[in-house]
Formats: sequence, structure tokens, C-alpha cells
Amino acid sequence: MNTMSHMIPVSRMIEAAFGPTFPATRTPNSEYTTIPRADIFEGSEEYRIVMDLPGVQNEDLDISLEDQTLMVKAERKLDLPEDFETLRSERASHTVYNRSFSLSNSVNVDKISAQLVDGELQLVLPKSQKSLPRRIEVK
Repeated sequence: MNTMSHMIPVSRMIEAAFGPTFPATRTPNSEYTTIPRADIFEGSEEYRIVMDLPGVQNEDLDISLEDQTLMVKAERKLDLPEDFETLRSERASHTVYNRSFSLSNSVNVDKISAQLVDGELQLVLPKSQKSLPRRIEVK
């Protein structure tokens, strides 16, 4: 009797735990480009844009402004463990986020600020003084 015939192959145990082991849909060095979701809020003196950028670090974030278009580009690079073989890979090892916003003249572009905390980007876009409501004095 073959004692090995009663042992379950490792690949079957992985399939039982994680589903079928199809060929990797992404190679370990694959790149994935996506448009991150954003929430936009308006307050009395500013607009706020909040975006989820999971795994992005400050040094991998580029925010620029050109011709009243605010552009956000970010990259996430996954550190793959050394001395391991990929059995199943569904996440891209390199993700590029791209999003742009057309700004109206009501935004004071010189005062835009940004903060990235725990994968959440918050952009603060102050309203220009000329766009804020004001009272006109009657003489």
C-alpha cells in the first residue's frame, strides 16, 4: 500500500482555502491604472476633495495645477516578500492613480493645500475673496 496516496496535495489544500489556483491574472511586476473615487464638499469659505489612495506614500504623490485643472497622480508599489513563490496573485504590484478636476474661477489656486493621512488625501481649495458673498453698503 502506498502511504503517499492518502496525503492531500498542497495545491488542493490551497484551493480549498483560497479557491481555484488559476494562473495569476497579474504577473508580480504588473501595473494597474485606475481613477480613484472622490468626495467633493462645499463649505462657506472652501471646497474639500477627499480621495482614497490606499498604500500611497507622500513621496509617491504628485499634485499639480495647469490651466485651472488640478491633477492628482499617485503610485503604490507593493513590496513582494523575498524567498516566496507566488501561488496566486490578484493585486497589481504597481498601481497608478490618476484623477483631474476642472476648477472654476471661484477657487483661490494660490492657497490650495493637501494632506495625506493613512491613505486618505484631503485637498482644501479656498474660495477666492471675490467669489465670497458680501454685503453692499448703501450710501
